[in-house]
Amino acid sequence: MTEKLTCPSSAGGPGATLLGILGPGGRVIFTPHGPRVDEALRAELAGSEAGPLEARIRFAAPCVQRSCVFWDGSCRAIDAAHEDFDAAVPSDVDSLPQCGIRESCRWWAQEGAAACRVCPYVRTA
Repeated sequence: MTEKLTCPSSAGGPGATLLGILGPGGRVIFTPHGPRVDEALRAELAGSEAGPLEARIRFAAPCVQRSCVFWDGSCRAIDAAHEDFDAAVPSDVDSLPQCGIRESCRWWAQEGAAACRVCPYVRTA
């Protein structure tokens, strides 16, 4: 049986979950039980702002594995996040952010708490 894990840095298409909103300082403010995206919500979120929603909102959706450019048998997006953001994570961070997908998260499954510490800094677009 193949486990179905969730990508925490997905496109915001129909069926995705709103994971968080980019907040002050470029960190994601998580919405632990975000709504599922449908066309009406996507249109409402887009509002009058230009550019992709993924530049200001993080979405989660089922991991597509081989269909993703970051897949090589495991997710390399989290490796890139460590390269880009490990230095940004305060050294005194002991608690993990609240997260609505941790139980099914691809990054959590691969790395546990180390992934959660950099996750708030990741921007999808």
